[in-house]
Amino acid sequence: MVTQGITSIDLNRHDSSIMYTQLLKEVLLQMEGDDKAKKELFQFCRKTNIGILGRMKIIGEFERYYDAHTPIWWYTRDSFIHDMINRVLRLQDINAIIQTRLFIQDLHQQIERLYEPPSKKMILYRGQELSYGDFQQLRQLKGGLYSFHYFLSTTMDRDAALTFAQKTRQDSRLIGIIYHINIDPVSLKSALFASLDNESYDKVENEFLFTMFTVFRVEEIKQLEPELWQVELSPTSDKDEDLKKLTENIRQATQGSTGWSRLGKMLLTMGKFDKAEKVLQILINKSSEDDLEELGHLYHLMGLVKENKKEYDQAMIFYEKVLNIYRLLPDSNHLHLTKLYNDIGSVYLFKKEYSKALEYYEMALNIQEKFNLLNYSDLAMTYGNLAEIHKYLRDYSQSLRFYQKELNIYKKSTPVNYLKLVTSYENIAEITYHMKEYSEALKLFRKVSKIREDHLPRNNTKTVISYKNLGKVLDKLGYYVEAIEHYQYARYILAKSAPVNFSELTMICYKMAEIYKKIGNKLKTLEIYQETLINLDRSSHRKRPISATIRDNIGQVYESIGEYEKAIMSYRQAIQIEQLLSPQNDFQLQLYKKHLAQVRIKIK
Repeated sequence: MVTQGITSIDLNRHDSSIMYTQLLKEVLLQMEGDDKAKKELFQFCRKTNIGILGRMKIIGEFERYYDAHTPIWWYTRDSFIHDMINRVLRLQDINAIIQTRLFIQDLHQQIERLYEPPSKKMILYRGQELSYGDFQQLRQLKGGLYSFHYFLSTTMDRDAALTFAQKTRQDSRLIGIIYHINIDPVSLKSALFASLDNESYDKVENEFLFTMFTVFRVEEIKQLEPELWQVELSPTSDKDEDLKKLTENIRQATQGSTGWSRLGKMLLTMGKFDKAEKVLQILINKSSEDDLEELGHLYHLMGLVKENKKEYDQAMIFYEKVLNIYRLLPDSNHLHLTKLYNDIGSVYLFKKEYSKALEYYEMALNIQEKFNLLNYSDLAMTYGNLAEIHKYLRDYSQSLRFYQKELNIYKKSTPVNYLKLVTSYENIAEITYHMKEYSEALKLFRKVSKIREDHLPRNNTKTVISYKNLGKVLDKLGYYVEAIEHYQYARYILAKSAPVNFSELTMICYKMAEIYKKIGNKLKTLEIYQETLINLDRSSHRKRPISATIRDNIGQVYESIGEYEKAIMSYRQAIQIEQLLSPQNDFQLQLYKKHLAQVRIKIK
C-alpha cells in the first residue's frame, strides 16, 4: 500500500509542518526525564561546541549548577543555550532533540507553571528577518495557521521589536517583519506564554516567552516600507475548527502506535520519508530483541518508508522480517497481517509482478473474510488494491466490481471523507473510460468535478485533474468545443499556480492542439503547438520523444497551408531530436524522414 497523505484538511492554507510539530511536541513532553537524559544533554553540549572559545567553561557551569537555576534563567543567559535549543527545534533534528529533551521539557514546564491568562487585551511584538522565499510562503498562509518552530521571545515594546525588524536594511536579500500578536482573554487560548519579569538572567521587563511550536492564525499582512512588513497574528483558540481537524488527523494517522513510533508513522503519512526513516532507525536501534511485537511494528513502518522511496528490494527485506516475526507469534494480530499482505502486494505491483501482487491481495481479503474483520477502512484498502491490480491485468469488469465495493464503504462512512469518495468515483470513471463506455464515464467525471468544486477552494490545482478527465472523454465523444473549454480551464489554473508544473502544462496544451487539429483550425493548432514547445522547454523533460512529435506535427500543419520552407525546418528539427534520443524510435525516425522527403518533392 502506498501511504496516502493527510487529506481531510486543506494544508495549502496552513503551515504544512504543524501536524508534525504538534505530534513531536506531544511525544517529546511524554518522555521521562532521568539521569541518562541529563547526561545526554551535557554530552551534546560538549560535542556541538568543541573548539569554541569560552564554551567549555559555561558548559561546566551548566552541568554543575543546572538545578540551582531555572530553565528560563539558563535560556536567557547570554550564552550558547538559547541558540542551541532553538536551532535543534528549528531543524527538527530528531537525534539532537532526543539528546536535549530534558532542557526542552523543563523549559516548557516552567512556562506552563508561570502562565497566567491576561485580564485584558494585549499586544506582544516580535521583530524578525525572513528570506524572500520564507516571506512569500507566509503571505500565502493569510487566514490559515502558522507555527514558530522554537521558543518564541516577544516584547510589549513595539519600538524594540521594530529595531530588530529594520536590521534587514543591511542585507537586501532579507525582508523585515514585525509581528503583532493580538491576545484576547475572552476566549480560552491554547497558547502558553510566560512573563520573564523576575525570571530572566538580565531581569528584563515586559518580555514574554511562548513555548515551542505555538500555533497562531495569520490575520492581516501589510507593507510599512519597501522592505518592512507588519504581520498580525492571534493565538489559536481551543475551539478553533482547523486546529481541531489537525488534531483529529494526528489521532487518525497514528492510531495503533505509541510514543516515538507515532511520530515515525506521522512523518510517513505526511510524505516526509527521509525524516521518518531517521526516527524509525533510532527506534529500531533502541528496541529490545525480546519485544517482537514492537519490533515487527517498526520493521513494517520501515518497509513502508522504503516502499514509498521506491527502494522496493529494501522494502521486501523489512516485510520479510515482519513475516518471520508474525510466524513466531502464535496470537498474531490478523488485522496487522492483512495490512502486511496488502503492502507486500503493492511492492510486487510496482515491480510489475502482477500475479504475485494479486496473490497477496487475495490473501489479505481471505483473512478479512475468514475472521470477519469489520475494519471498513482496511477492507476498503484491500478492495482498492484488488481493483487496481485487475486494472493492470486489463480485467476491467473485475476491477469495476472491486471499485464499487470500495465506493460503497466510503459512501456509508461517517463522517463522509469527500476526498476518498471523489478518488473512488474517479477510479470507476477511469475504468468505464477504458471499457469505452464514454457516456457513463462523462457522467461520473462530472460528478467528481462537482464534488471537488464544492469542497476545494477556487482554482485549486487538484481541480485540474477533473478538467483534464472531462476534456479527454468529451474529445472521445466528439464534443470538441466543450473539450477545449475544459482543457483551457486546466491550462489557466496551472499557469497561475506557483510553482508552475510545466510538464503538466505541456501535456494540456498538446491535447488542446490535437483537438484544434481535428476540427481543422490550423492557425490555432500552430499557436497552441508553439505554446506547447515553450512549456516543454521550461519543463524537466525537454528531450522527451514528444518534442520530436510536436515539431513533426507543426511541420504537417505548415505543409497543409503551403508554408513549405517552415515545414522543412520543422521536419529537420524532429529528425535531429529523434536521432539524439536514446534509444531511438526507428519507426518514428523513418516517418519524419518520409514527411521531409514528401515536402521536398512538392517544392520541386
